[in-house]
Amino acid sequence: MKKQDLGLSGIDRIKAVAVGLLAKLKAEKLRVDQWRDKKATRDAVRVTLRDFLWSDKTGLPVARYSEDDVNLRAEDVFRHVFRAYPTVPSPYYENAAA
Repeated sequence: MKKQDLGLSGIDRIKAVAVGLLAKLKAEKLRVDQWRDKKATRDAVRVTLRDFLWSDKTGLPVARYSEDDVNLRAEDVFRHVFRAYPTVPSPYYENAAA
């Protein structure tokens, strides 16, 4: 989600956005059984990602990210979440946290 020339406060904002977004997804959308197999749930995850990243309150710094930037970042994050979170907790990060 990071861009060049964000500065320290911009990087801190990106980190906060990432933490908040993952917490929201884990609490809601990724709890659905076999969420990756259901088109409606996959679409709901995509919408949640985009809305979260675009929001003035929770999202990326509006002055630095265009709508195209947000859409690209949301799709990149979706691909990562799709691969890394077949279930919650993620089997890929379970060992890393230990």
